[in-house]
Amino acid sequence: MARAALKKGAKSAAKPVKPGRRAAAVKPGKAVKAGAKGKSPGIVRAPVVSKDELRGQLEKALATITALRAKGREASRAAKASALRIGELEAAVARLEKASSVRERHVKPAAPTQAPVKRRGRKAAVESAPDAPVEPPAAPADAETPDVSGE
Repeated sequence: MARAALKKGAKSAAKPVKPGRRAAAVKPGKAVKAGAKGKSPGIVRAPVVSKDELRGQLEKALATITALRAKGREASRAAKASALRIGELEAAVARLEKASSVRERHVKPAAPTQAPVKRRGRKAAVESAPDAPVEPPAAPADAETPDVSGE
């Protein structure tokens, strides 16, 4: 008890600092808060649990683990099935792309759907059908044929 009384009322007897010198730095150590009790607040005791409660918690945890394992197995089965289906679909797409590319090579381009616009004039007639047989222009029906005999 005497020590406690000395600690409360005693002030630290620090050496006076000589002029021109720095004061000694305070060493980091245990910081005592004002109003702190003797026990440290970091230690907290866990509540006491009976063996029956612990057994119940263990059974519940085991049941949860079993359920999660079953869900994991089901999820892995679904993932494998979907991966297999994706592979099948990719193979079908590749097959169809190959078939369509073969068809495109063999199919000739289709004729234009609109009839070409006819041009008017002498040059247009010559340009439009260069390989077509040349037909003499039709004579007007009411015109007389000229006499070639010279009369």
